[in-house]
Amino acid sequence: MTPKQLAEKLNVSRVAVNRYETGARKANQDVLFDLANIFHVSINDFFPDSTTAKDTQSLIDIYDQLLPERQNNVYNYASDQLNKQKNAYSSLIGENKHIVYIYGAVSAGTGEYIPQDEDKPEKAIVEGVIPDHDFAVRVNGDSMEPVFNNGQIIYVNKLDNTEVRNNQFVIAEVDGEFFVKKLRLENGDVQLISLNKKYPNITIHEYNDFAIRGVVII
Repeated sequence: MTPKQLAEKLNVSRVAVNRYETGARKANQDVLFDLANIFHVSINDFFPDSTTAKDTQSLIDIYDQLLPERQNNVYNYASDQLNKQKNAYSSLIGENKHIVYIYGAVSAGTGEYIPQDEDKPEKAIVEGVIPDHDFAVRVNGDSMEPVFNNGQIIYVNKLDNTEVRNNQFVIAEVDGEFFVKKLRLENGDVQLISLNKKYPNITIHEYNDFAIRGVVII
């Protein structure tokens, strides 16, 4: 990826990217999370591995000094990270290969959703980097080609509607049917966009039972 391409993805100038690369400028937290998302790595990869017994005790000491409400925040965050780690893959089964648990299929065309028994998820062998995610599903249909192909595994993070951003790929529920679409928010209007022009876009009206169930990790 060129500095110009990365700058466009980060919505910053190419000069800013060059400064990040040379160390002349520090990336803030939001930029680090965006970089982790773009390159499909953990944000922890940006920091040296210094996990030792001493570090563990330091974390416990800090935790003990927090007020109960803040201790609860730390616990919830740690639990969320552990769940994502468990859902991402069980273990390495070879060089750069993982087992991914797939909990159902979501349609790119007709809106169906086929849940799997959570005790018996589909197992698939996947090569490459597996991003942190809340759950994985398969795509049924071709309405989101060329980004998402029929049968492709996609990784999803659960997200409240108020946190979703314009032009993100989402898992949306409309009147009991599930879609993977690109979300467009303009002037108070909500549309679910199909990339394949053979399929119409979906306009959300006040009478629709509508909810965002997750954001697809790209």
